[in-house]
Amino acid sequence: MKKSTFKAISLIGLGLVTSLSSCTDDEEDAITPVTAVVDNFTASQVEKLSSINLGTFVQPTTYDITGAFAPAAYTGQIRRVAQLQEIVDSSRNEPIYWNLREALANTGLDQFESTDAKGNSNLRTKIDELNFDNGNTSVADRFAELADSLSLSSRANFAITAMNGKAGMITTGSKKRHVSANGLEYIQLLEKGLYGALLYDQIVDDYLRPVQAGNLNPSGNNETAAGADYATEGTARQHAFDEAFGYLAVNPDTYPNSANTSNGDGKFIANYTYDYSNEIEAVYGVNPSQKLMDALIFGRSVLKAGEGFGPSNETTNETYFNAAVADIKLYTEIGLATAAYDYLNDAIADVTDADKIHHLSEALAFIYALSFNSEGRLSATQAHTALQTMGWDANNSSLEGVYRINLWNVTAAQMESAKSVLNQAYPGFGAIQF
Repeated sequence: MKKSTFKAISLIGLGLVTSLSSCTDDEEDAITPVTAVVDNFTASQVEKLSSINLGTFVQPTTYDITGAFAPAAYTGQIRRVAQLQEIVDSSRNEPIYWNLREALANTGLDQFESTDAKGNSNLRTKIDELNFDNGNTSVADRFAELADSLSLSSRANFAITAMNGKAGMITTGSKKRHVSANGLEYIQLLEKGLYGALLYDQIVDDYLRPVQAGNLNPSGNNETAAGADYATEGTARQHAFDEAFGYLAVNPDTYPNSANTSNGDGKFIANYTYDYSNEIEAVYGVNPSQKLMDALIFGRSVLKAGEGFGPSNETTNETYFNAAVADIKLYTEIGLATAAYDYLNDAIADVTDADKIHHLSEALAFIYALSFNSEGRLSATQAHTALQTMGWDANNSSLEGVYRINLWNVTAAQMESAKSVLNQAYPGFGAIQF
């Protein structure tokens, strides 16, 4: 992970011209944000509220699951995040002898070693819950096949130097990485693809839906309906909100930690939201990682302040709540989007083929991950269009579509075309050197 240095940029089309001097990570805190752009799509919906009144409830400064928000629980989410972490970590040690397909399913509940990852949970069933495809299991099937490809090809080609048309190992810096004959780094597509199909989808298309954390949850935001579960989980709406929070994999007490220069005390998507926050703040006047955590704390506070003993006692301010949800969805999406831009920029600038196909594998994976949000700024159709510019099968938007791309041959012009598609959803991002 890295934070890119700032370079001079011009955003004429957004009514803003700004020049930023190149600086190191240590100097970034000293940069004064410029005036926010006109029609700033990164602006917080919570901050647009004219006034906020939570009654007698005092909003805490952290996502305090043991104090002001208690009770709250998201143990299943912690377990699945730990399982994904263990799968990712194992892929760094090639050749890979672990059956990653079995790890995704965890059928016998015996696939994981770490204490946090053990237990009655798995990744496969959550991918099967994708809401926008009506329970179609084909997405999870494709991830299982990808896991097989990674494991089997890793063992077969570990001692081979990869080249165009031959699977094997490439070297980037001090690291050796396994790629397919077409130059695809399987683990990048598996890991970052699961950011989308598991974490991102569960947050934005599942737990933050109206029938879960929202006002259409049949059990509502009251203690009576929660029954005995209230003591450990809070109301039904509160519990769903906490589960969405769990998939962001952040430290509830410290994210975003400005003293942490690598991930801000967050993993996966939240890590990337943090990683590129300074670049966005310098141009748009908005720090996505801070606004993300602000929205999480505020949204949970709204639910706590509005809970009742029974349905007739609920006073949840849905305008407040919907503004918080909108912010959470936006800043989570921005984390994935900025990563896609960063890796496209790297691949365009790379001198060696090995560096290019490594960064391009990551870029493809992040764009694919962005497709798992039925209400995102970037639609699934737009994500597929961006991928098509680089050779993804126009007739197959699934993971199978990537295998037709020969990453060795993708040109800088094709990658610029992909950025142009992304720019429709994220105006101005294409001019920033993430």
